[in-house]
Amino acid sequence: MNVRKQTLWRVPAYCLITSCLSFYVTVYLGDAFFMVRTMDESGLLTTNVNIVRYVLFNSALFLIVLLLGGLWAFRSMTRVEIAVSAGIMTVVYLIILGIQMSLPQFPTATFLIAIFQTWPGILSHLLALVTGPHILLAVTCFLAPLLFIPFGRKQVQ
Repeated sequence: MNVRKQTLWRVPAYCLITSCLSFYVTVYLGDAFFMVRTMDESGLLTTNVNIVRYVLFNSALFLIVLLLGGLWAFRSMTRVEIAVSAGIMTVVYLIILGIQMSLPQFPTATFLIAIFQTWPGILSHLLALVTGPHILLAVTCFLAPLLFIPFGRKQVQ
């Protein structure tokens, strides 16, 4: 099992970049897509989330990132290389979670770090809608980079 060291940065870099992009796409496009604003006769503006649109939007965003990574970004990597690189990213996500849990008194720092967790966080949001909220979802969603493994090659060509 040879792992090319120059490929180990790919999954972490891809996950961090796409998480930032997913955050901004969700903030700017998602707000218009799944937020429903109504004004009553007294002039009070209320905002509600259309849950069906929310699920469709986030599912599509998650799948786009997954397929772009698997079919384009990691096309030349073997499954072992993707697994090692995704394992590195999983450890990074767990370290970020530890930092967030140790700094609850600094919500601004926690929010800035959370931007880098948007893409795997989509998975935990969708799972929470199906199974209900649970603390294990915060940890299992960070295994999302491992979903890139089936897209890898069996051998280096």
